Amino acid sequence: MKLPVKFDEILLPKENIDMSKWGVVACDQFTSQPEYWEDLAKDIGQAPSTLNLIYPECYLTDNTEKRIEKIIDNMNDYLGKEIFRPIDNGLILIERKTPLGNVRYGLTMIVDLTQYSFNPKDKALIRATEGTVIERIPPRVAIRKNCPLELPHILLLIDDDERSVIEPLKNMVSEPVYDTDLMGDGGHVRGYHVKDTAFVENALNKLLEKSTAKYGEPLLFAVGDGNHSLATAQACYNPENPKSQYALVEVENIYDEGILFEPIHRVVYPKDQAHFIAELKKEVTGPNPTKLFVGKDQDVLNLPAASIEGVDKVQKFLDKYLKEFGGELDYIHGEEDLRKICAETNGIGIILKSMDKGELFDYVVKNGVLPRKTFSMGEANEKRYYIEARKIK
Repeated sequence: MKLPVKFDEILLPKENIDMSKWGVVACDQFTSQPEYWEDLAKDIGQAPSTLNLIYPECYLTDNTEKRIEKIIDNMNDYLGKEIFRPIDNGLILIERKTPLGNVRYGLTMIVDLTQYSFNPKDKALIRATEGTVIERIPPRVAIRKNCPLELPHILLLIDDDERSVIEPLKNMVSEPVYDTDLMGDGGHVRGYHVKDTAFVENALNKLLEKSTAKYGEPLLFAVGDGNHSLATAQACYNPENPKSQYALVEVENIYDEGILFEPIHRVVYPKDQAHFIAELKKEVTGPNPTKLFVGKDQDVLNLPAASIEGVDKVQKFLDKYLKEFGGELDYIHGEEDLRKICAETNGIGIILKSMDKGELFDYVVKNGVLPRKTFSMGEANEKRYYIEARKIK
């Protein structure tokens, strides 16, 4: 079976670019905290930065067309000014030290979007791990479809308990192609150019054979983060533009000790708080107590014993309740951020429990997808930062 990967040129900023101001965190973070993005813009000033090339999702309904036009202009400007330098095969070994001190490794590569599907029935080589909200794709297509560049925050996971793909590369690289602290308390990151494509291809082929034998069906990559971005890239595929068949991603091993699965909490703004809380407690029950923030106050919600079942019950209740009674919902990384947001906005915050990351591949094979927003690979400032880019026109 053909691997769903390609080794092709990617772009990095030239050596004279201030890397401390170049990388910013994934655009789908801090969606309820526009002040985070405003502070970044002030710190960056006029320096070249990926902040000028991405669309923070907290602004998705704010002057959309002009923001998209500006992003495209900035991309063309950066290309014209030769801000970038080419890297010939797209393989960058990433060493990321998060603010918590844990270190994780990843490998950027280019994947074939025709081998990805968010429909569990397709049994694709690259699979979504959560339900895809189709309504979320068109606004993101509007951003991507005319852009000359892509900058990914997509993280794909491999089930590699023998640590055969990424970990050996640590001994096959020398000088980093970038090495910098990250803004917004993002920790530190180093990138190393991996030149041995034959080793990577061989290791992935062996892993695919092993995975097929283990699960009884071919499965190489499971989406760990950025599923809607991957679905958006696929929706923009145009056979007349061969580059659009592919997307740049970072691949990580689920067995990497530096990868932590964190729960994704909910903040809700119902029209009637008392009615919402009463119905929530009626529908969601179990032996596992969790915190329920109500504005500046704190209450208790009892969840089912299994963390995935808890997420499933809460999400199904929220979808049903908000459809019937109205209100707004957002997804928040980090308990302290949730507490602060609830206190400042009089929201209702639901703290959810983390899942065991070792359950992921087996659950996806048996059940298709997890409940929406079941886990996050770290908290907001541990997410992937934009550094690498790729031409898609």
